[in-house]
Amino acid sequence: MARNWKCDGQPKNGKTYSNQNPTGNHEPYENYGLTCVICNLPKEAMDNSRQLPKWVKPAAITGGAVLTVLIAASIFIDKPCPTGQQKINGICLALSPPEKETPPKPVSDPPVNIYRTLAEVPNVPNGIIRYGGSTSFAPLRTSAIVALIMQGHPGFKLVYTSPPPGTQAGSGSGIKMLIEGQLNFSQSSRPLKDEEYESAKTRNFTLEQQPVAIDGIAFYVHRDLAIPGLTVSQIKDIYTGRITNWKQVGGPAIEITPLSRDPNDGGTPEYFQEKVLAKEPFASSVKPYVIDTTNAIRKVAQTPGGISYATASEVCPQSSIKPLSIAKQANQGFVPACIEKLVNKTDFAKDIYPLTRRLFVVIKRERDPTLDEQAGVAYVNLLLSDEGQKLVDQAGLVPIRN
Repeated sequence: MARNWKCDGQPKNGKTYSNQNPTGNHEPYENYGLTCVICNLPKEAMDNSRQLPKWVKPAAITGGAVLTVLIAASIFIDKPCPTGQQKINGICLALSPPEKETPPKPVSDPPVNIYRTLAEVPNVPNGIIRYGGSTSFAPLRTSAIVALIMQGHPGFKLVYTSPPPGTQAGSGSGIKMLIEGQLNFSQSSRPLKDEEYESAKTRNFTLEQQPVAIDGIAFYVHRDLAIPGLTVSQIKDIYTGRITNWKQVGGPAIEITPLSRDPNDGGTPEYFQEKVLAKEPFASSVKPYVIDTTNAIRKVAQTPGGISYATASEVCPQSSIKPLSIAKQANQGFVPACIEKLVNKTDFAKDIYPLTRRLFVVIKRERDPTLDEQAGVAYVNLLLSDEGQKLVDQAGLVPIRN
């Protein structure tokens, strides 16, 4: 074992050492290596005669064996460090307090269960249930689908509620109506926003979104426009004003007339502005905004250079306009949103089509369950049941369950 030696930071051989750090005297420290662990001075800088007492001899000296062992033990056996310190390379160092682990957020049980039939869904409340929101849910609001739901639960009377006069129907207006107590639950084609969560908290309840279907955004043009398709980046350039004529994307020399609903009114144009336009503003040529999809389809059908977009289930059955195939990138093939008059559900489900998204039911969660919460959970359970997902499929949307 190496002999110990002491260093007090002051060389005893008269030399200076450039690698000494810190310089100057320090409390004498007992070392076992070649350099001082405090100031990095080498062992040679110290007067070795001061280290071990001269009378310490090898254990073989007659009569001194026991004394030698005791002295050696007092010198070489590691002494425990004080509480709160740990010996590292022979030095007792204070330990930093261990970082407190952030406890994981509690994960609540899923609020929905899967049932086989609509009639099997339990806890479906009786009463007039007001709902509304995203226009992308329009195919699920038909009288035929509502009637099928009521067959299993006659007391669950679903009533679609329009927004107040002067307010356009859409995801945002529906969520606002839910927060303000005008709806029992709402429907949204985009995720909830932070400010919507916060607004609900100020009213002492929380919002929860549950996906129930998959949808795709379909683009459509005038029926006679000869163009094979567009890339997502070309669509962005059209709606931000960089591309203004169809000849710039391989079409005829016709001025482009892009149409859109107001992104402040609906989840679909809001999603489009965020995902396709990367939050860039719409070009001035897009304004004034159209009121709804019906008016957009009518105007594109009458405008040779017109283009617009909507949920695929609303676009594909139309005969007055032509759905447009799109591609994620220029080196990829165009993917149609529609196969004849039907939604291209296969490519939507496999995420092959470039612009798909989930559709949500927004539920109001309160400390004590109320009719609002019961109605929202029941509606989600109904749509996620085996029969409910068939209704989603029949409506032209893509079931979220396999």
